[in-house]
Order: sequence, then structure tokens, then C-alpha cells
Amino acid sequence: MNQEIFLMNFRIRSGLKMQFEETCHQLRSNMTAEMNRMIRDFIKASKEDLYEPLNWFSDDGSNHDI
Repeated sequence: MNQEIFLMNFRIRSGLKMQFEETCHQLRSNMTAEMNRMIRDFIKASKEDLYEPLNWFSDDGSNHDI
């Protein structure tokens, strides 16, 4: 499996970065692996949301909130 790898740079508060780094260390992981996992999870969850009908669009006229 030959995949291209791209460098991503983004801004993050220093305190948050330090907490993330420490948490990864405690879990015996690294920031790159965890960022890739979070991105994959986000994409998977977003794809599931894309195919769910919108309540206001597919509502049959009954009021489900009452």
C-alpha cells in the first residue's frame, strides 16, 4: 500500500497542545496517530450524517416534539 503523505500545519493554543501531547504520552501513543484516528472518525460520522433525512424536510406533518 503506497500512499502519499502530506504535512498539515495548523494553529492550536499552547496549553491545549501540551495537554494533548501529555495525554498521548500517557496512553503510549503519539499525536500523529491520534490526529489521524480523530480525522477518520470525523469523516465516518459525517458520512453517516449526510444520508440521514432531515426531520423538517421528511416530516409527515405530525408534531413529534409534543
